Amino acid sequence: MKKSVKLILLSALGAVSVFSTVFLSSCKREKCKTVSCQNGSVCNEETGACKCAPGFEGSMCEITTRNKYIGTWNVDETGTASSRNNYIIAIEKSLLPGATPADVQITNLNNSTFDRVNARVSGDTINISEQTINNVKIVGQGYLKNDTYYGLHGSLVLRYKVIYLKSGDENDFGYVIGMPANLHK
Repeated sequence: MKKSVKLILLSALGAVSVFSTVFLSSCKREKCKTVSCQNGSVCNEETGACKCAPGFEGSMCEITTRNKYIGTWNVDETGTASSRNNYIIAIEKSLLPGATPADVQITNLNNSTFDRVNARVSGDTINISEQTINNVKIVGQGYLKNDTYYGLHGSLVLRYKVIYLKSGDENDFGYVIGMPANLHK
């Protein structure tokens, strides 16, 4: 009789163990059942959170990141080889073939008429990878910040440098040693 009680207890314990395993593993899969990730994002089965595709953010990846940057910006900058300058730039959705929602283009950067400068945004940061436009090499990075006067995402600190390939002259706007360019909407 002791053997049959032992066998019943072991069977019951095994059944509870199997039931618990099935129940707990099904709960993990259920975390994504009510989550509606948007814009090509994927739900993480373990956490139930959306993993956003480049160029999107928010709890459901519903926000297009570049929209924080799009528009005209007033620039106030001083370079290592130039005096203080104020001018306006425009940041636009990238028009390049194959551009992603994270890609933008900057018009009139450095108060120059050279072609659009290509950049990529991620959250509150912007990155200008090294590129050559009309014999001018440019590279930079920046970040959005909350501004007491201009509000949320109303101020952008941009650190970049320009190298004029014909002369070899360099003008640094905080990328290495100079003062960063301050932009406001």
